[in-house]
Amino acid sequence: MPGPRSPRVIELSEGVRTELIRLTRSPSVAAGLARRARIVLLAAEGVPIRHIGPRVGVSRTVVRDWLDRFRTLGLAGLRERPRSGRPRTFPP
Repeated sequence: MPGPRSPRVIELSEGVRTELIRLTRSPSVAAGLARRARIVLLAAEGVPIRHIGPRVGVSRTVVRDWLDRFRTLGLAGLRERPRSGRPRTFPP
């Protein structure tokens, strides 16, 4: 018997869905960004959070955090924020 449905239901417009699919399929996109796009796509398909984590290789907490960020900031919320700490000494 399935548990209660998550309140983190994601509904995507066709344009946003197309962009997320592009991010997951593009070879030039960072792996982390592609993983976050896959998380949102799976949530939009109705896959429970407890099943999304193992599918993409992260914990349920990480899935919840990224879905919450996507709901508040949209596609821009999937990009990485600048990290705190000492700046890099060498260029990437």
